[in-house]
Amino acid sequence: MIIDLKNEIGKDLIVRLDAEHLFKKLEGNSQKVIMDFSDIDFINRSFAQEYLNRKMVVDYEIEEINVPDVVKNMFNVILEWNGYDLRY
Repeated sequence: MIIDLKNEIGKDLIVRLDAEHLFKKLEGNSQKVIMDFSDIDFINRSFAQEYLNRKMVVDYEIEEINVPDVVKNMFNVILEWNGYDLRY
């Protein structure tokens, strides 16, 4: 299953609630999910924190593709703040 975040949410990933809704749509999913970050221009801390928190507790694999530097950098900030030694 591939989710195009630009079409699903928009070019700017801002609202924590959008991340919540995204993962609620995937409840009960058991297959690998590919999150396509193509053409994402901005991500804020709230969305990134919620996305990563939810990603860590799901029972299925999530792979991110076409992740722009702005998203990678924010994910790395969130991971570092939370004491994880992971890099995007």
